Amino acid sequence: EHHWNQSVMLHALSGFDPELAGQALSKLIEHHDALRMVYKQDGERIVQYNRGLEDTAVYPEVIHLNQSGDELKAAILQESNRIQGSIDLAHGHLLKAAIFKTGQGDHLLIVIHHLVIDGVSWRILLEDFASGYLQAEKGESIVLPEKSHSFAEYAARLKAYAASKSFAKEIGYWEEIEKTVTAPLPKDMEADDKRMRHTKTAEFSLSKEETEQLTTKVHEAYNTEMNDILLTALGFAIKEWTGQDDILVALEGHGREDIIEGLNISRTVGWFTSQFPALIQMRHSDDMGYQIKQIKEDVRHIPNKGVGYGIYRYLTEEGKKHKQVKPEISFNYLGQFTEMSESGLFTRSQMPSGDPLSPETEKPNDLDIVGFIEDGALTMSIAYHSLEYKESTISNVAKSFKVYLLQLIDHCLTQDGDELTPSDLGDDDLTLEELDKLMEIF
Repeated sequence: EHHWNQSVMLHALSGFDPELAGQALSKLIEHHDALRMVYKQDGERIVQYNRGLEDTAVYPEVIHLNQSGDELKAAILQESNRIQGSIDLAHGHLLKAAIFKTGQGDHLLIVIHHLVIDGVSWRILLEDFASGYLQAEKGESIVLPEKSHSFAEYAARLKAYAASKSFAKEIGYWEEIEKTVTAPLPKDMEADDKRMRHTKTAEFSLSKEETEQLTTKVHEAYNTEMNDILLTALGFAIKEWTGQDDILVALEGHGREDIIEGLNISRTVGWFTSQFPALIQMRHSDDMGYQIKQIKEDVRHIPNKGVGYGIYRYLTEEGKKHKQVKPEISFNYLGQFTEMSESGLFTRSQMPSGDPLSPETEKPNDLDIVGFIEDGALTMSIAYHSLEYKESTISNVAKSFKVYLLQLIDHCLTQDGDELTPSDLGDDDLTLEELDKLMEIF
């Protein structure tokens, strides 16, 4: 549990000054409450503490490396793995850093335990780090933008929201999802050993032209978003593999939905990510257009983009009573990776940053599907357990995923005009079938 991190590796051709980097990192810990958290065992409970402001200094370890090429990468990987595995949840800090000084500039590794960081938090931190470093470089006191509400206040307000009449409307939806029964994925082998060390990955990429079509013109046909198209393509691929019409998938959202009046967490660092089960129904797979619209409508009907599932599951009596549904597939589209900082201080390093998750930890899902766009091209990866699935099996699923995604792109580009669905009309009760009948009348 101590080795479950998120990390970035930054590159500066002109180098990082360890003293200035330390000042900037220390200011981040002082400024952002979550970075001062520690987690201690109290009987059967885990208690989260904020360490306060008495010990906020964190300076990066400086590692000088004379190697080049593959030898340099191997040396950085070895040291990065050591740093990734060095966090102690009970004593902190939950942020570790190291500067690798090489003949091709410096590489700065920042490792933070996932309990206090998420994707949105990284954007906040990297902007603040660049700003703090440049202020320190000029000899100025580091002043960061004002914070939004604290993680502690967010937690307290969330607990109150869970008991509200407003949230009670969602409980029925999540109870129905948890009753969903789907057939297990077909495994090539059975294995009791579920550790991450046995994880392998299959992936595919689209061309820049195909990616541009997917992010722009494709959505004009049915007023869709990226997840609608990607999940439809995934649904086709999984159905081809398993023959199943109903597929349960764990989806992720940033979790910072505007559900609590007067609460601002736009600049609050922490782990807000929501994960929730979603049912992908492929019962109209013989009609590509209808299938896209069905999945789009199913996704739109998820209340508040899924943030309520964790509230239901952990903060309501109803959720605590029911057996938790555990999808075998997780899916997360991360969006477009842009430059790490507009300051020009650093770029994303191509050096390895080590294993963010301990190889000894248990893999949460059978298949972890992640998508992102970098340098204008979409990449989709499928991480799987090599003791349960043959490489050829998952490779075929990835190939099928790509084929269907390209078919969906072609289908959408050949449609005339845009076709509305019930969610576009703001009607939560109207079904696709009812809308089609209405359109026939007119």
